[in-house]
Formats: sequence, structure tokens, C-alpha cells
Amino acid sequence: MRHHVLAAAILSTFSSAYAADDTPLQTVEVRADKPAGSDTSVTVQNDRANNRTLGDMLEQVSGVQSSAFGPNAGAPVIRSLSGSRVQILEDGQSIMGMNAISGDINIPFDPLFARSATVSKSSDSVRYGGNAIGGSVNVDSGILSRKMEDKDHELELVLRKGYNDADAQGLRLNFNNSKNFSTNIQLSFQSIDHYKIPGNSKASVCNTGLFPATGGINSFIADSCQKEARIQQVYNKSSQPYIEQFIRDNPDWADGDFSFYTNNPTSVWQRKTYVNPANPAYVPGTPRTVENRINRDVTPDYHGTLGNSYSNNAHFGVGTTYFFDQGYVGVSLDSKESKYGVPGFSMENKSFGANYDEGLPVGVKIRQDKYALEGKLLSPVAYVDSAELRVSRLNNTSGETIGPTNANEYAFDTTQAELLLAQQRAGALSGVVGVSHRARDVTGSGPQLYLPDVGTTSNALFIRQNLDFDWASFDAGFRHEKVEHEIEASGFKTSRNAANTKLADREFSLNSYNLGAAFELGKLWGAKLRYGSSERAPDINELYASNRHYSIMTQEEGNQNLKAERARNTELSVLFGLGGFKLTGTAYQMKYDNFLYLGHSGLQTANRLPLKYWKQTDTTVKGFELDASQAFSLGGYGKLNVSAFADLVKNKADNPDRLRTQNDGEYLPNMPTNRYGANLAWEHNGWKARLSSTYYDKQKYLGKSVSNEVPLDAYNMVNFQVSRAIDSPYARVTGLEVFISGSNLLNDDARPNNSPLKYIAPLPGRAFQVGLTMKL
Repeated sequence: MRHHVLAAAILSTFSSAYAADDTPLQTVEVRADKPAGSDTSVTVQNDRANNRTLGDMLEQVSGVQSSAFGPNAGAPVIRSLSGSRVQILEDGQSIMGMNAISGDINIPFDPLFARSATVSKSSDSVRYGGNAIGGSVNVDSGILSRKMEDKDHELELVLRKGYNDADAQGLRLNFNNSKNFSTNIQLSFQSIDHYKIPGNSKASVCNTGLFPATGGINSFIADSCQKEARIQQVYNKSSQPYIEQFIRDNPDWADGDFSFYTNNPTSVWQRKTYVNPANPAYVPGTPRTVENRINRDVTPDYHGTLGNSYSNNAHFGVGTTYFFDQGYVGVSLDSKESKYGVPGFSMENKSFGANYDEGLPVGVKIRQDKYALEGKLLSPVAYVDSAELRVSRLNNTSGETIGPTNANEYAFDTTQAELLLAQQRAGALSGVVGVSHRARDVTGSGPQLYLPDVGTTSNALFIRQNLDFDWASFDAGFRHEKVEHEIEASGFKTSRNAANTKLADREFSLNSYNLGAAFELGKLWGAKLRYGSSERAPDINELYASNRHYSIMTQEEGNQNLKAERARNTELSVLFGLGGFKLTGTAYQMKYDNFLYLGHSGLQTANRLPLKYWKQTDTTVKGFELDASQAFSLGGYGKLNVSAFADLVKNKADNPDRLRTQNDGEYLPNMPTNRYGANLAWEHNGWKARLSSTYYDKQKYLGKSVSNEVPLDAYNMVNFQVSRAIDSPYARVTGLEVFISGSNLLNDDARPNNSPLKYIAPLPGRAFQVGLTMKL
């Protein structure tokens, strides 16, 4: 039997993660399948969570923030890493598509009925491949039953009404024969016309920081704020004491305003002397030229309302499971659609002096259809405890529009399969062996293409082993993966700035492994140590992108000669538990060889977009996370949990070359800032209440985009939620619950430093939502 110290360590992480969440109807717990493992995994239950995006759902877990590409697109950012470095899965199968390449494309997600999401904050490359080099997020959609339901049928109806928050409606139905068949149906809708904001959509530094005191223009601010910023040298009509009489009489001879003025009381023209009158505007000692600073908004600066922030989401899913003595097999169909605006900028980057009032807003349309088969078989052959098979077909189409016109559309068609064999436990030893296959075809259409058509295949073999003792636990894993990118025939053309001449196929052979241990250190202390070496192949945007990529406001150019990334990760956690008090502290360091980043060339293209190339340099990511909680029993007044967390991360180039230092700085821009959070959670007789506050500090580690990144003010997000379970007088109503929630109660001008739109699109202002859930 395990000593209670490891249990205390587990509960420590449980309580701290629970404390980090700001939704009272949401609970967080450590994944319990291997409680003594060395990985850092947190599962966020989403029974009643009020979240717009997957990033919103998870950003109150220490070390995890949302990319916040406007209110309608938010991906998890784990320890400063996201995109192709954080694997996003649903029911164990990858759903990464355009959302990993273009930040304005949201991850398809149902905030009403998704059951939970498990976050692995350590590198998860052994389990899920190179795209999990920075961690993974696995969403349990709830569409498939993996055990027989307690009741033979249940209908759940959800109604929500928002003030500055989405309206939502949904139903979830389960019916089964209590023996071997169980079917789930989900249907949900969320919509909002626009979001309100505390002040202006553009940050004040878009004006105050545009022309620095040192002179010139801060191009970083001009690009990020979508400003037309120019400095003109204009002749000062007050600088000279006399008016040139001849030019006044013969204005066709003038070369500009300066021709009409002179320092001389008389002038000789064509052998004739002219007496020059005095200049009534003359001011002695004034300079001959003055600066005319042009500051025009390319896109609107809204006040009180965030323009183009509408959103409409719909989801339909059905899944059926057949149970038999040795396991189960299930099939499912899942369809999600989203239409929303990308606030703040227009895909049209007009030339200087154009009529910006004619700019058209950017919209996004997403359609994802997933067909999946999942099965589990217990003791299929000797020495095998279980076999699990997952097969899926994912069709994801994501398109950007300029007003009513399609700008581009990319279809990601992915077929994937995975087989896991869990060996029978032999004393303290247990483990799994797995093989996986993934084939993805990317095809694009529209006038604004920045990616060619590419087919990608990945095949992998991996093994994970665990040794569990009463006093310690050890684990190890290894994965070999082969990734191949094949260019397909299409009309795609690279730009004249492209680093690639003729696009070529690439293949990569990747090896990843990890070692870990968890120990008891007396009756009150525990420790976890983990080391891993992971590799990631460059994705298609890093290799082949070319042309204007407006969603990241960049002329993006790939390089097909890039090498695979390698990360060497070291992580140490110390855990303490005494009574109801739990404490966890984690420090980590990730040493990257050939870290991929989008580097500024120092130039702009003709459409005023910065010209950037995918490059590589060695980089170190390091930071810490601290979680603490105290549980109280209030006797007849219920239970109270008081908790707090803090996290910090730095992403810094090790030995940047001169061009990197000059154009991008040691730190990349848009890095997550330090955070400090506190939470109160109370439960009693069907009542639940939670009040949370998370302070986002002003960023200290700033990057460059030729000009310096300008930090924005700190802000504090204060949220609350109260719910009440009500006994229904009707026997057919088995559950009834009402809630009210509020977010950003201080109505702060909240601009996450890691958001690419931080200068032009703040988070929504003060918002409320009321809801009702009924079960029949």
C-alpha cells in the first residue's frame, strides 16, 4: 500500500489546479491513471464551464494561457509554446489543422458539452509525436460512452442568456438498453452580435508610442496598431522675413512653398529689381522646416464596442457504443461549424493616403467533420492486458473572407489510426507499446494563398514503461517517428522574396525519449524529477509558406532547408502536504537546438507588411509554477477552499546573431507575462460559489520587430459564479440547476501580452451570464 505522502503530493496538485480555475461549476484534478508518474498533467472538468474557447477553459491552470486572438479564437499556450508545438486532441485523436498554423483560426470546441480536457505541461512527444514537444491537450467530447450509463435514458437541456456574453442553447440525450448499447446525441448553439469593451479598441500607446522621443517612427507600433505613420519635413512659412515679390507675381516659377519667401529685402529677376514686402507671419529664430507627423488609422479605432467581434457556433454529434464481456467498440460522427469576425484589422493593407473608410472586415468560416471508431479489448492474447484501437477521418475546412469575398480556404483532410497494447503487470512493472499512422492532405483555394498543396504522412512506434514501488515510481519512454512532406501539383506560386526557389519534398527521422521518477521524502514531502529529449519536424508553413499572411500581419516566407527542432527538458517538482494545506512548486528548463521562429528581415513589402522569414537559433525556455491551497470544513456552513498560484516563463535566444539581436531581440515578442492568482470556492447544500482574481503583470521581457516591443499596462481579471441546485416538484425532472456568472468585474482594459492583437483588440469588458440546466 502506498504511503500517504504520495497521496498528499497528488492532492497538492489537485488542490492547486482546482484553485486556478475561475468557474465555480468547473473542477480540476490531477489525472489519476498513474498517480506517481513524473509528468505534469492536469484534467479540467467542464460540466458547466462558461468558456468561449479551449484556451479560455484552460488559461487558469498555472503555466497555461490563451493565445487570445480576439475573443473568438483562443488556443492553449503552454509555458510560452503553442501552435505546432502543442498537440490538440479530441478523444485521443489529433484535431490540429489550420488552427496550428494561423492564429485567427479557432480550435473547434463545444463549451457546453465537452466533458473535460487533460493538459500535459511537459513534453508529450513520446506519446503524441513531435507536435507535442511543448505539451498536449486532450479533450473528452462526451460523445462516446466508455462505460454503461447509470440510467437507461437522460435528456439534458441547457439555456443561457448573456450580457456582453454569448447566448447558448443545447441538448444532450443518452439512451441505452442497460446491457450492451448506449447512444449519445449532442446539439448546441452559441451566438453573440458583438462584445463591449471598457474604452477604445486601440491601446493608448498606438498614439503615445508611435513617435518616440528619440525620433523617427516605432514601426513595431505602426504595424501592430495598423497605423499609417509618416514624418514629413514641411517648409516653415514663419522662418524667413520677406515675401518674394517676383514669385508672387509669377507663381508658375515656384518649386514649392519655400520659393515664395526670402531673407533679402530686394531681389533681382530678369535684370529687374523687386522690393520684397515683409512677411507678416515671420517669427525670428524659427527653423526653416518643421516635422509634420501623419498619424492615421488604417482600421477603425472603436469606442465602447469591439467592432467585427460577432460569433456563431453550432455543433452536432452522435455516438454509439456496443459493450461486450471483454470490452467495447464505438463509432461517432461529430460536426462543428463556426463563423466569426476577427476584430481590429483588415486584410486589405492599403497604400499610403488611401481611403481607409472603404476597408473591409476579416471573417473566418470553419467546418469540421470527424468520423471516428474506438475500441478496447481486454486480455486479447497472452501477456497483453488490453488492446485499444482508435481510427478517425477528419475533414477540416477553414477560410478567411474580406467582407463578403473569400480570400483563401484550406482543407485539411486527415486519416489517423493508433493501436495501444498494454502489457500485463509483472510485479512492479507495467507499460504500453503503440504504433500510430497519420496521413494529411492540405489543399488551398482563393486569391490570397500563402501555402502550397502538401501531403504529409507520419508513422511511429513508441513504448512506455513504469516501475511502481511503495516509496517511489519510475517511468521511461521512447518513440521513433518518420515524417514526410510531399509537394502536390497546384497553381501556387511563391513570391519574389521567397527563400525557396523550387519547392521540394522533405522527410525527417525523429527520436524522442523521457526518464522520470517520483519519490517520497518523509511523511510530508514528495518530489518529481523528469528529463526528456524530444524532436519536432518543421511543419508546412515553416518550410513552404510564401506571400502575404494577413492574419499574422506578415509577408511570411518559409525555408525548406530547415532542420528538425530538438528540445532537452528538465523539470523538478517539490510537493508538500499537511492536513488541509497543499503546496506544489515546479521549476523547468527547456534547451532547444534549432528553435524555429519567424524572424524580421528589416524590410517591408510593397503592401507595408513586414517581411519575415522562418529561421532557427538555439533557445532556452525556463520558468516556474507555484500552487497552494487550504481546505476548510465549516461544519453546518459547508466547505471552503482557499487557493493561489503564480507562474513565470522566459523564452530567450542563447547566442543570437547580429541580425536576430537587431531585428527580433533576445526575447521574441508576444510572450506570456507573469501571473498571480487567488481563488475562493464554497459549497453547501446545493449551493456553489466561487470568486477569483488573476493579476497579469506588465511584461518585462520584451522582444523586437525592428523597433522595440512596447509593454502594456498590468490588469486584474476578477470573476465570480454562483449556482443553486433546486429540488423539482415534478418526478420526471431529475435535476434542475440555475447559475449566474460575471467576468472582468473591474471592467479592466485587459490586453494579454501574448495576444497578437493586444494593441487593437482588448478582451471583452464586464460581462454576465445566467443559465438553466434541466435533466429529464
